[in-house]
Amino acid sequence: MTKEKIKICVLEKKRGNFSIQEKFAKNENIIDTTNQEVEHHLSALNEAGYDVKILKWNDNIIYDLKSLDIDIVFNVSSIVETAILEELEIPYVGSDIFGCVIATDKVLTKDLWFKKGLPTSPYILARSKEDCEIFKKNKPFDYPLFIKPSQGRGSSGIDESSLIYSYNELIKGVEKRLNTINQPVLIEKFLRGREITCGIIGNGNQIKALPLLEIIHKEKEKFLTFNKKELDDDKFQCPAKLTPKQSKELQKLAISAFQAINLRDYGRVDIILSEEGPFLLEINCFAGLMCTPKDKPHSYMGFMAIAENKKSSEFLDEIIKEALKRIG
Repeated sequence: MTKEKIKICVLEKKRGNFSIQEKFAKNENIIDTTNQEVEHHLSALNEAGYDVKILKWNDNIIYDLKSLDIDIVFNVSSIVETAILEELEIPYVGSDIFGCVIATDKVLTKDLWFKKGLPTSPYILARSKEDCEIFKKNKPFDYPLFIKPSQGRGSSGIDESSLIYSYNELIKGVEKRLNTINQPVLIEKFLRGREITCGIIGNGNQIKALPLLEIIHKEKEKFLTFNKKELDDDKFQCPAKLTPKQSKELQKLAISAFQAINLRDYGRVDIILSEEGPFLLEINCFAGLMCTPKDKPHSYMGFMAIAENKKSSEFLDEIIKEALKRIG
């Protein structure tokens, strides 16, 4: 199969982080940028020489997918999509449903990392406010705490109230998320340090880590919220200013985290580099891949691609080639 003949479907479906944040913020000023992402992918893949078709998500999606003459689907962004594509036996770029289920559940992810001996913060899962009572008497770890939805994405469900200094704040924050997002709430020890993220491309033993990116928060700001992420006004340093030894160690940790979840083709691993060492935060199997504009890309992996002097077309082509190689 030559690249000129490869037919790619780009799905147009609202990303889950926007839907979750709409529930959390009660639909207040949530801007859905799905269309921009789809247009980016269409342009980049056309430039790379592929035959690209856009398919808008709708009630007849199964029929539409069956009717399409395509070789592979590119931008899968939810477990629902992976399940349908696997049932229809349509190849797609990205992780299979088992990897996606684990990666989108922060508790399953952390438990696997713990079992593999990889560093991540301790946690408690709250399905009700009663689950918070352990912090009233025999705290499993000290304040400050950090709370977020157990299956949130793109910093959805994270705002200034996520940083917790007291039991009353904990109860209030957990109840708010339970009542709006309707997901269990992850309670973690808040980790102070440098926020580093690492893109991964590849499969099996042929996996590479992209240049590390550091998110440099504004003064007095300690973490990313959904609103801050959408404003896109933090500073990014890519490659991150680290020693060669530090960079190599963090990239190796990111690859180990990716392999532990058994993800495929590409992904992104978030890390906190604290005084005690690095700790894994999360892994993203549906990481954004936009590379434009150059001075403020709409995805961290896009920023990493630019650090490698890659255009959007070259970056997406690299990921698709990995998927095609895996499929055989």
